[in-house]
Amino acid sequence: MTGILPDFLGETVKRINLKSYPQVRQFVVQHLYPDTLRLLLLLHKHVELDCVIGIGYSGDSRVVETLEAEGIRVLTPDFNQLQDTIKKELVASLQRCQEHNSGLVIHEVGGYAIKTLHSHCQEHIHLVKGALEITKQGVWVAQEIPHLKIPQLNCAQTRLKQIEGKMVGDAVAAALDTILRNVGLSMVGRKALVTGYGWVGAGTAQSLRTRGMDVNVFDIDTIKLVEASVDGFAICRTTDSIGSPQFIIGVSGRQSITANIIDQLPSNSFIVSGASKDHEADLPYLQSQSQSINEVHKHIDAHTLKDGRIIYLVNKGYPVNFTGSSVPDEIVEFLFSELIMLMQVLLENPPQAGIYPLSNELEEIAADIWLSLR
Repeated sequence: MTGILPDFLGETVKRINLKSYPQVRQFVVQHLYPDTLRLLLLLHKHVELDCVIGIGYSGDSRVVETLEAEGIRVLTPDFNQLQDTIKKELVASLQRCQEHNSGLVIHEVGGYAIKTLHSHCQEHIHLVKGALEITKQGVWVAQEIPHLKIPQLNCAQTRLKQIEGKMVGDAVAAALDTILRNVGLSMVGRKALVTGYGWVGAGTAQSLRTRGMDVNVFDIDTIKLVEASVDGFAICRTTDSIGSPQFIIGVSGRQSITANIIDQLPSNSFIVSGASKDHEADLPYLQSQSQSINEVHKHIDAHTLKDGRIIYLVNKGYPVNFTGSSVPDEIVEFLFSELIMLMQVLLENPPQAGIYPLSNELEEIAADIWLSLR
C-alpha cells in the first residue's frame, strides 16, 4: 500500500463512470494480497462484498484484517477445505440475496464458485447475474460445465493477460532462485525441463535461461513445441525420454508432471509448480512412492523414495511464485482494470449464458490508462 503506485483502478472507475449497484452483491474467491485489497475495497463501494474467500495457499493476514474492519465477511480455509467452504458460503450468500431481493455476481480466480453453482445451487441460479474470471483455469472450468446457465466474462483471454503471463513466468524463476540461494544452491549450469509452453511457460523458460540454466521444453501441443524450438529451446516430443533434468517446472495449468515423468527423474532433482492450485504434479503418486518425507527448508520437502532416490518437492506442489517473489502490482492492476470494466458490462449490458473475454475496445482503455499514469 504505497503512495508511489499510480491509482490505475481509481482512474478506471472515473474513465468508465462506474455506478453503484445497491441491489447486487459480490461473492469473491481470490488471492488476498495488497493489490487485491485495493481492488476489493474499491469495488465494495459500487457492488457490496457479501463474502470473500481467500485461497488457502496464498494471502496476507493484514489484508484479511483490513477487509474485516470494513465489516466484510472473510474466510481463509485450508486449501483442502476450500471447495466445501465455497459450497456452504455460496448457498448462504444466495439465501441472503433471495431474502433481500438482490442479485449476485461471482468474482473469482480458478472457477471454483461457478462449478459449485451449477452442481449444488441450481434452485438459486436465477439470482446470479454472472461470473467474472481472471484466470485461464477458471475459463477451462466453465468450458467443462455441460450446460452453462450464466455468462462468464473474463480477462484471461486478453492481450494484456498474455503480457502478465510473461511476468508470472519471471516471478516463477525469481522465487525459485531465491529459495535455492537460501539453501546454498545456484541455478547456473543446471538442467531444467519446463512442461507447458503457454504464456506463463514461455516466460518461465526464458527467465530460467537468463539465469544460466540449460532449459528443455515439453508441451502436448505440437504447435507450442514449434514455438519453443523457434525460440531456441531444445524440446521433448514425448515424456518417455526426458533425459536427466535436475529441475522440472510444471506450468501447463493441468497435471504435466506425471507418474511416468517422476519415475525418470534422477536423484536430488526438484519438482516445482508455476501454475495455480496443486494439480501440476501427480502428488498422490509421489506420496505413494515415498518412504519418508523430511522438511529441509520451509519451502522444500525431501521425499526419499522406495528405490532410494531423493526428490525435492518445492512449496508442497503449490505455485512457487506465491512464496515471495510476485508479479509487480502495477502489472496486475491493468488486469484488475479490465475486471472493473467487466463488472460494468455484466451489470449494464449482460450477455446471454456463455463465455466472453473483454472486448478489444475496452482493453484499449485499460492499456491507455496504464500508459498515461505510469
